[in-house]
Amino acid sequence: MKQRSIRRRLAVVSIAGAAVVLGSTGVALASNDTPHSSESHGAPNSAVASQYPSSWSMYAGNSLHNPAYTAPAHAQGLMRGYYWNTPEVNAIPLSSSQAYDQSILGLRGAPVKTTQMLGNSCGVTVVGGIVYAEESSGWLYAIQASTGKVIWKAQGNNAMMGNPIVANGVVVTTTGDTGFSFSQVQKYAAHKPAIRGMGYAAVYGYNAKTGALLWRQPAVGEEMASPAYANGLVYEGTGGGHVLAMDIKTGKIVWRTTVGGFDSMSSVAVSGNQVFAGFSNPNYLYALNAQTGAVNWKATVAGVANTGMGDNSPSVDPKANLVVQDSVVNANPTTGTMNLEVWAVYATGANAGQIAWTQKLGVGPKPPAYKAGVTMIHNGTVYVGSPITSSFYALNEATGAIKWSFPISGAGPAGAGRGSATYYHGIVWLAAGPKIYAINPANGALLDSKVGGGRYGIVNPVIVGGTMFLDNSWGWVQALPLSSIYSNWANFGTTTKS
Repeated sequence: MKQRSIRRRLAVVSIAGAAVVLGSTGVALASNDTPHSSESHGAPNSAVASQYPSSWSMYAGNSLHNPAYTAPAHAQGLMRGYYWNTPEVNAIPLSSSQAYDQSILGLRGAPVKTTQMLGNSCGVTVVGGIVYAEESSGWLYAIQASTGKVIWKAQGNNAMMGNPIVANGVVVTTTGDTGFSFSQVQKYAAHKPAIRGMGYAAVYGYNAKTGALLWRQPAVGEEMASPAYANGLVYEGTGGGHVLAMDIKTGKIVWRTTVGGFDSMSSVAVSGNQVFAGFSNPNYLYALNAQTGAVNWKATVAGVANTGMGDNSPSVDPKANLVVQDSVVNANPTTGTMNLEVWAVYATGANAGQIAWTQKLGVGPKPPAYKAGVTMIHNGTVYVGSPITSSFYALNEATGAIKWSFPISGAGPAGAGRGSATYYHGIVWLAAGPKIYAINPANGALLDSKVGGGRYGIVNPVIVGGTMFLDNSWGWVQALPLSSIYSNWANFGTTTKS
């Protein structure tokens, strides 16, 4: 069914017993499964919804970037593991070993362009039995977690490249693009303030069940990064050098702080009464008061290169009082190499804003596009990948010392290791390059792996019970049983803890 008007009133149409929702900008699709009597427009009923997370407040679900959730024992489907692959509007064949136009763009450029223009740049959100996914070509999807059937989809006015947040019945997404106008490129080259983003940029609020547009808040500069939510407010960093706080019910701006530079893909994190975000040109990690927008502190490291600080999302461990960030450093134009430096800074207290430790992961060829890796923290360990070395690392959270490293196979010249891992049931789960890995957190040993189809970029696996939910650069949203990746996962977790 085609969308005839983006301003038409919400209506529900019954076609052959399948619910179809027509929303203001939401385009609902007919569901082939038979909904329960208490379900609305294909959305799961309350009993099913209660088996899943009830909200999603920031990138990767929480400030630790570890989207791992247990399921009740009676949720047998979730525990066994659901399996489905749902194509998005611009999906290319899941079985294809080549990115779009790879014959002319090459092994280095094609995977990046496919991710940024067609597929999924970041991972999914799972709330109340619905998987929400953003397609880079500008579509937001709501998909039944148990079946893979699309409930509704909505189109923004530019690329959607983030991780949707869901709170108070509202799905919040952002739009933006990677471009710079020529005048802004000149400013950036001259080390002057520059705005990133050439197309429309906005934060959107949608009805979580129907896809109806509730509000839209435009901005200057792109808004590629994922927003965050806390205490009624939505937070976002922009390509125009601002951090915004908006009312989640109306989208109205509560405060706007100008920090300068631009935020590319640095999704804001909220912990306590602080908002954390990275910005480039100049390169700083900022901590702002969540209620007023006042800058509490800013921190950086030497030698940050390219769009370093504004291209990566900080993780926050409130128990350790640490914010962990990484950025590309020490770019060498002669050799075409650079390094990835992970560092931790104290979040609050007398040492707030002071660096606790730094750790460089290794020199390698400059990768295209997104050059860093998103950190995840669990039980005193920082896990992070580097597309520069195409390896995955475990670091001591207190000191930054490297515990072990794991080579990512099949990375290719584009590199792999951009997305954050997930710790669940005594296992580290990583989606990188063409594979999904199960890794022993004690020593970095490979337990098993699976080719999931397509390629995984800045993707964080979401695990609920015995099911992994994720998406990929080829434009597919997926559900996989954990047993299809590592058959002994349930027994391993009962005897091995780290």
